[in-house]
Amino acid sequence: MSTTNSDSINDLKKESCLLINDTAEISKQTAVKTDHIDIRHPGPKQTLGGVDVGTQKNKKALLYSMWDGVFASGMVVLVDTFAVAAAVFLNAPAIAIALLSSIPLLLSSIGQFFLPCVVDPTHGRKKIVISGTTIQCFSLLFLGCSGWLPQNYQWWAFFLFFIIYGFSGNIISSLWITWMGDLVPQKVRGRYFAWRNKLLSITQLLCALAAGLIVRKYSTDTASWIVFAFVFFTSCIFRWMSTQFLCLQYDPPAKAKKQIRINFSDLKTIKPFLFFCLGTGLMQGATALSGPFFNVWYVRDLHFDFLSLSAASAATVLGTILSLRFWGILCDSIGNRRILFFTGFLICTVPLTYIYFSQPWQICLLNLYSGICWSGYNLSYFNYVLIGSGNTDPEKKVILSIAINGVLVFIFSLLGGFLATRLPVFFQWQLSTLFLLSGVLRLAIFFFFFTKFPRFEIENNWKRPPLKTLLNLKEGVNFLITISTARFNKSERDTN
Repeated sequence: MSTTNSDSINDLKKESCLLINDTAEISKQTAVKTDHIDIRHPGPKQTLGGVDVGTQKNKKALLYSMWDGVFASGMVVLVDTFAVAAAVFLNAPAIAIALLSSIPLLLSSIGQFFLPCVVDPTHGRKKIVISGTTIQCFSLLFLGCSGWLPQNYQWWAFFLFFIIYGFSGNIISSLWITWMGDLVPQKVRGRYFAWRNKLLSITQLLCALAAGLIVRKYSTDTASWIVFAFVFFTSCIFRWMSTQFLCLQYDPPAKAKKQIRINFSDLKTIKPFLFFCLGTGLMQGATALSGPFFNVWYVRDLHFDFLSLSAASAATVLGTILSLRFWGILCDSIGNRRILFFTGFLICTVPLTYIYFSQPWQICLLNLYSGICWSGYNLSYFNYVLIGSGNTDPEKKVILSIAINGVLVFIFSLLGGFLATRLPVFFQWQLSTLFLLSGVLRLAIFFFFFTKFPRFEIENNWKRPPLKTLLNLKEGVNFLITISTARFNKSERDTN
């Protein structure tokens, strides 16, 4: 919901769903893997984004999927940018704003346990996914109409339809991921999804800026509900368009999988992994403590117009686009645990920086920094959970990590909503105290948990440079360039 810290929660929703499918694929021990490529009649290569995606049928399906993603990304960035501003306009209480993101995450986390019991993907995933996106369409339509209801019911209706919107999208994510996993050959998934995610991030950036330019003359103080209705109706059209492309997309027959059952007696055997999940879950919870209130701070206290609000959101996306490849190189070079440790400390500093700055251009720079920090954290976290889940029942471990994150984010969001209007004013704004508290909690969690994370991967031999080198900007930059260049050259040799 927030253009800063709460973006990480949205990223976590997507990445957590990716984990279930990817870990299941990693654990399979198969002798030959064709991935929908007919090795008897290979024919000409079918490429998309410079990646060989197998057959012509796969390419056509992935092309439809690309357009589905483009329109869905436009929907997401519009809703994430303006939903909190709409809630403030409707005078929603702080506790409701805090729960806008956390309740859908909690419900979808719990739903991961029960979804296999009520849904059989072997009977077709397309129909289930399209049902979820259709519900999202109607939810967005009703969101746009909620501001015209009687005043006593406006924010209640907005809250209810937003929960339905979030839940219906989250609960189908794992089915969509397995659908995509069957379309994209395993050996090129990294390159394909890197290309796809970059394209969708650019789409989000452009949509955020375009929306800001269109409604640049308005703020929550001067806008009427028609402005917010325009945003939600446009989002509804985007979701409807993405659904049409989903209807055209080929759905390969899904393979039957055994039902996942989690026994509490199994938890004793994965204590190191649970310690890791608890530490990262608490970090996400400490983020959710203040994350939903950054947009509240922008529109209510700083009186941002909608152009400034959209620019702040775009800055976070830009930070992710610019830094993701660099973080990927470092993760491969010196290990995911080390990058998780480094970026874990960086995200502890993110909320503290907002205490001293309040100008729109300053907020944009801070959001750029936030996007850089969170992109490295989310990437290394995603990779490390994949590694930590291992080959023995990885789905169980991933589902546990999703559930732990969902529950802790919900609890801390409740706490944040309770404290937002009750904390003393240490700085110019009351919410600044909440940002400070979030930063202090993150630091405490970091030093207690992150310094003790178990080692799940074989890390490259790497000698930490002396403190003098780290403090010297020129030498530090040369050190990172050396690591990155070495890794890039190795990748080029492996490709050639």
